[in-house]
Amino acid sequence: MKRTDREFAMYLYYGIGLVLMCCLAAPSAKAQEQTDPADTANTQSRSDQTVALEAQEFDVGAIVLDNLVALKPSDFTDILGDYAARTLGREEIGTLVNRIAARARERGYVFASAVIERQSLGAGVLKVRIEEGVIDTIRIKGSEHPAVRRQLEVLADGHPVTLNRLERNLLLAGDVAGVRLRSPRYFEDDGRRVLEVKTSHEAFAGRVELSNEGTQPVGPVRARIALDANALFSSRDAVDLTYTVTPTAPEELQRIAARYGLRFGKQGTVISLAASHSAIEPGAYLESREIVGDATRISIRMRHPLQRSQKLSVWLDSEVEWTQLRQDRAGDLARRNRVATLRTGVRSRARVAGGYGFASLTLSQGLDALGATPLGSSLSSRPDAAPDFTSLAAYVQWNRPLENGISLFLSGQGLVASGPLPITEDFGLGGTRFLRGYNFNERSGDRGIAGLVELRYDWETDLALIRDLQFYAFADGGVVGNLDGGRGGGSLASGGGGVRTALAKGFDVEVLLALPLTGPRFDSGDTSGRLLFNIGHAF
Repeated sequence: MKRTDREFAMYLYYGIGLVLMCCLAAPSAKAQEQTDPADTANTQSRSDQTVALEAQEFDVGAIVLDNLVALKPSDFTDILGDYAARTLGREEIGTLVNRIAARARERGYVFASAVIERQSLGAGVLKVRIEEGVIDTIRIKGSEHPAVRRQLEVLADGHPVTLNRLERNLLLAGDVAGVRLRSPRYFEDDGRRVLEVKTSHEAFAGRVELSNEGTQPVGPVRARIALDANALFSSRDAVDLTYTVTPTAPEELQRIAARYGLRFGKQGTVISLAASHSAIEPGAYLESREIVGDATRISIRMRHPLQRSQKLSVWLDSEVEWTQLRQDRAGDLARRNRVATLRTGVRSRARVAGGYGFASLTLSQGLDALGATPLGSSLSSRPDAAPDFTSLAAYVQWNRPLENGISLFLSGQGLVASGPLPITEDFGLGGTRFLRGYNFNERSGDRGIAGLVELRYDWETDLALIRDLQFYAFADGGVVGNLDGGRGGGSLASGGGGVRTALAKGFDVEVLLALPLTGPRFDSGDTSGRLLFNIGHAF
């Protein structure tokens, strides 16, 4: 095996290992940074136990558990053995009831309680009634949303509610586009057991951004507007529209994208149809080449939550995508790539090692169908790239609060492939995510790995204008290579720092200085830093 092959094999094993760590490691964080709709800490709003015996001491022979549905007497054998065939005082009776209720909750029945009803201890038999926690009614305060009610009504099926079921359905209800759930509460009202949640719903939302993260030929200043419409045609749908343009020279870049998503069933499955089209006419040092290009993408995707909880969530993704890239030079067709791809993968979010992690693993299979550009085509951006390629991509990130406002953020991504890849599928270094000291895709290839470390400090402020203020320093690096002697690979590293701030009335600003550390940038020809900004406003 060649040295480069050994290196990339090592990168692959390392990347997959990181992904599996975030997907499968036992979460250990004690608290979540943001309020989670499945937080049940405040649902025990009533007394769990009642002792209705009037004497001070009781000769107890056997102890019988009444009203068991999902639980079994064997779940309480050790507890009952501690109290049976004894004379018990009121305090011991209360402790017995407490332990029985606690054991039921340990078994996952989060709303379980125990009670000793009025009774005579005939033959020394003490009866303890267990309520395993059934929900009779769902009560929604705030914005009534049919999709939310449909999801939560699953819990009011006459069966005792476990913590796993409660968390999953609360989180799935919170996944409904535009919905926010708060303050779940369980209580009894006129003999009926009620789960109450507060909800709010945004029918429309939007965001505008202005940044200078583009390149000299396409930008560098770019403007973007995104609009979201929730429950537009159905209570279960969402529509997203995005428009991007270089405002100082609109002919250099214009892009429009749309997505329509529809939720099916009560398990959180979402199927979405997406399409985008972009047109470019580079300026600056490429203007003399008279390049005109466009790109079109159409895809259909299914996302299904396999696991949904506060500690670990896992989604299964499947997607079919069709892409066409076209480039003319001086009026003549120079490049045309059509790529059809089937993708499947998993995404996960978890509490890991005292922090919060996200990971994804995606297998992409090219299809020799739907007019895909054949191997050896003179119009292909990569003539040696076959239409039936196979690639595996991994991404992982992890954020952990340390102390005194300091936190650590780590991120990495990697790609391996069975052979040369079309330009739509390759791995690039440079841009806004990794290697920020360089422009987009200054190095690219069929396989690669990149990593980022960011040390953050959140400064607490009492200023009315500034809600959040974060300073950070970063370093990132990566290496990419090509199969079969392809060009464009190499390694890059950069570093720098910046500030992020959230302002009043939905505004946010980020300013960043990124320094190239491994040679000059292509467009500037030197190692001067990139002073980048991004100004946004959510409405």
